[in-house]
Amino acid sequence: MAPLRSLITLGLALLTSACAQADTAHTPLAEAWSAGKVIVVTIDATPSDTDETYGDFAYYLNDFATNAGDDWAFFELDSQQANPDIPIELNVTAPPYSVLFMKAGAPQGYLYPGPILEPQVYDFVQRQFEGKEVPEYLYQFAPDEVRVEMDEESGLFRVGVGS
Repeated sequence: MAPLRSLITLGLALLTSACAQADTAHTPLAEAWSAGKVIVVTIDATPSDTDETYGDFAYYLNDFATNAGDDWAFFELDSQQANPDIPIELNVTAPPYSVLFMKAGAPQGYLYPGPILEPQVYDFVQRQFEGKEVPEYLYQFAPDEVRVEMDEESGLFRVGVGS
Protein backbone atom coordinates (compact mmCIF):
# COMPACT_ATOMS: atom_id res chain seq x y z
CA MET A 1 0.00 0.00 0.00
CA ALA A 2 2.88 2.38 0.79
CA PRO A 3 4.32 2.21 -2.77
CA LEU A 4 0.87 3.05 -4.17
CA ARG A 5 0.62 6.10 -1.89
CA SER A 6 4.09 7.18 -2.97
CA LEU A 7 3.11 6.89 -6.63
CA ILE A 8 -0.10 8.85 -6.05
CA THR A 9 1.81 11.55 -4.15
CA LEU A 10 4.43 11.73 -6.90
CA GLY A 11 1.73 11.90 -9.57
CA LEU A 12 -0.07 14.73 -7.79
CA ALA A 13 3.20 16.62 -7.34
CA LEU A 14 3.99 16.31 -11.05
CA LEU A 15 0.48 17.36 -12.02
CA THR A 16 0.62 20.37 -9.70
CA SER A 17 4.01 21.35 -11.13
CA ALA A 18 2.75 21.04 -14.71
CA CYS A 19 -0.31 23.15 -13.90
CA ALA A 20 1.82 25.82 -12.23
CA GLN A 21 4.09 25.99 -15.28
CA ALA A 22 1.12 26.22 -17.61
CA ASP A 23 -0.39 28.99 -15.48
CA THR A 24 2.73 31.18 -15.87
CA ALA A 25 2.11 31.22 -19.61
CA HIS A 26 -1.42 32.55 -18.94
CA THR A 27 -0.65 35.46 -16.64
CA PRO A 28 -2.38 38.82 -17.15
CA LEU A 29 0.93 40.04 -18.61
CA ALA A 30 1.05 37.22 -21.18
CA GLU A 31 -2.62 37.76 -22.00
CA ALA A 32 -2.05 41.49 -22.62
CA TRP A 33 0.96 40.61 -24.81
CA SER A 34 -1.07 38.07 -26.82
CA ALA A 35 -3.90 40.60 -27.21
CA GLY A 36 -1.48 43.03 -28.87
CA LYS A 37 -1.65 45.61 -26.10
CA VAL A 38 1.19 47.97 -25.35
CA ILE A 39 2.50 46.97 -21.93
CA VAL A 40 3.83 49.46 -19.41
CA VAL A 41 5.73 48.05 -16.43
CA THR A 42 6.85 50.26 -13.57
CA ILE A 43 9.87 48.80 -11.81
CA ASP A 44 10.42 49.10 -8.07
CA ALA A 45 8.19 52.16 -7.71
CA THR A 46 7.57 52.20 -3.98
CA PRO A 47 4.96 54.78 -3.02
CA SER A 48 6.03 57.52 -0.64
CA ASP A 49 3.86 60.42 0.46
CA THR A 50 6.93 62.44 1.40
CA ASP A 51 8.96 61.96 -1.80
CA GLU A 52 8.37 64.77 -4.30
CA THR A 53 9.98 62.75 -7.10
CA TYR A 54 7.54 59.89 -6.49
CA GLY A 55 4.65 62.36 -6.47
CA ASP A 56 5.64 63.83 -9.84
CA PHE A 57 6.37 60.38 -11.28
CA ALA A 58 2.99 59.04 -10.12
CA TYR A 59 1.15 62.10 -11.43
CA TYR A 60 2.56 61.78 -14.96
CA LEU A 61 2.11 57.99 -15.02
CA ASN A 62 -1.50 58.18 -13.80
CA ASP A 63 -2.31 61.01 -16.21
CA PHE A 64 -0.94 58.95 -19.09
CA ALA A 65 -2.72 55.77 -17.96
CA THR A 66 -6.03 57.62 -17.71
CA ASN A 67 -5.77 58.86 -21.31
CA ALA A 68 -3.92 55.96 -22.99
CA GLY A 69 -6.95 53.88 -23.93
CA ASP A 70 -7.87 50.22 -23.87
CA ASP A 71 -4.92 49.13 -26.01
CA TRP A 72 -2.55 49.75 -23.11
CA ALA A 73 -1.98 47.55 -20.05
CA PHE A 74 -0.18 48.63 -16.87
CA PHE A 75 1.77 46.44 -14.45
CA GLU A 76 4.12 46.83 -11.48
CA LEU A 77 7.27 44.81 -10.89
CA ASP A 78 8.98 44.43 -7.54
CA SER A 79 12.33 43.06 -8.68
CA GLN A 80 13.40 42.35 -5.08
CA GLN A 81 10.55 39.89 -4.58
CA ALA A 82 11.65 36.23 -4.56
CA ASN A 83 8.79 35.26 -6.89
CA PRO A 84 7.69 38.41 -8.73
CA ASP A 85 4.00 38.67 -9.60
CA ILE A 86 4.86 39.17 -13.24
CA PRO A 87 7.31 36.91 -15.11
CA ILE A 88 10.01 39.31 -16.29
CA GLU A 89 13.74 38.67 -16.33
CA LEU A 90 15.62 41.97 -16.51
CA ASN A 91 19.05 41.70 -18.10
CA VAL A 92 19.45 45.48 -18.05
CA THR A 93 20.13 48.05 -15.36
CA ALA A 94 16.80 49.37 -14.11
CA PRO A 95 17.00 51.66 -11.08
CA PRO A 96 13.88 52.26 -8.96
CA TYR A 97 11.02 54.01 -10.78
CA SER A 98 12.21 52.77 -14.18
CA VAL A 99 9.49 52.20 -16.77
CA LEU A 100 9.50 49.43 -19.38
CA PHE A 101 7.35 49.65 -22.52
CA MET A 102 6.84 46.61 -24.75
CA LYS A 103 4.50 45.23 -27.38
CA ALA A 104 4.32 41.95 -29.28
CA GLY A 105 5.52 42.36 -32.85
CA ALA A 106 7.27 45.67 -32.21
CA PRO A 107 10.88 45.82 -33.40
CA GLN A 108 11.99 46.77 -29.87
CA GLY A 109 10.78 47.82 -26.47
CA TYR A 110 11.82 50.87 -24.50
CA LEU A 111 13.22 51.32 -21.02
CA TYR A 112 13.33 54.65 -19.26
CA PRO A 113 15.91 54.23 -16.46
CA GLY A 114 14.52 56.10 -13.51
CA PRO A 115 11.38 58.15 -12.92
CA ILE A 116 9.67 59.73 -15.91
CA LEU A 117 9.24 63.38 -15.01
CA GLU A 118 8.54 64.68 -18.53
CA PRO A 119 5.21 63.76 -20.15
CA GLN A 120 6.93 63.96 -23.55
CA VAL A 121 8.48 60.54 -22.84
CA TYR A 122 5.01 59.01 -22.80
CA ASP A 123 4.05 60.98 -25.92
CA PHE A 124 7.10 59.62 -27.79
CA VAL A 125 6.43 56.01 -26.80
CA GLN A 126 2.71 56.27 -27.53
CA ARG A 127 3.35 57.64 -31.00
CA GLN A 128 5.95 54.95 -31.71
CA PHE A 129 3.75 52.03 -30.66
CA GLU A 130 0.60 53.42 -32.26
CA GLY A 131 2.38 54.08 -35.58
CA LYS A 132 1.86 57.83 -35.49
CA GLU A 133 4.28 60.43 -36.76
CA VAL A 134 6.87 61.41 -34.17
CA PRO A 135 7.84 65.09 -34.31
CA GLU A 136 11.59 65.69 -34.35
CA TYR A 137 11.61 67.44 -30.95
CA LEU A 138 10.27 64.31 -29.20
CA TYR A 139 13.35 62.24 -30.05
CA GLN A 140 15.24 63.95 -27.22
CA PHE A 141 12.77 62.27 -24.83
CA ALA A 142 13.17 58.78 -26.33
CA PRO A 143 13.83 56.03 -23.76
CA ASP A 144 16.57 53.45 -24.33
CA GLU A 145 15.73 50.73 -26.84
CA VAL A 146 15.68 47.22 -25.41
CA ARG A 147 15.12 43.75 -26.81
CA VAL A 148 12.06 41.97 -25.43
CA GLU A 149 11.46 38.27 -25.99
CA MET A 150 8.72 36.07 -24.59
CA ASP A 151 9.30 32.39 -24.00
CA GLU A 152 5.96 30.98 -25.18
CA GLU A 153 6.32 27.80 -23.15
CA SER A 154 7.07 29.37 -19.78
CA GLY A 155 5.50 32.79 -20.27
CA LEU A 156 8.76 34.44 -19.13
CA PHE A 157 9.65 37.80 -20.68
CA ARG A 158 13.36 38.47 -21.13
CA VAL A 159 14.50 42.07 -21.46
CA GLY A 160 18.01 42.77 -22.76
CA VAL A 161 20.15 45.46 -24.29
CA GLY A 162 19.84 46.37 -27.96
CA SER A 163 17.19 45.76 -30.53
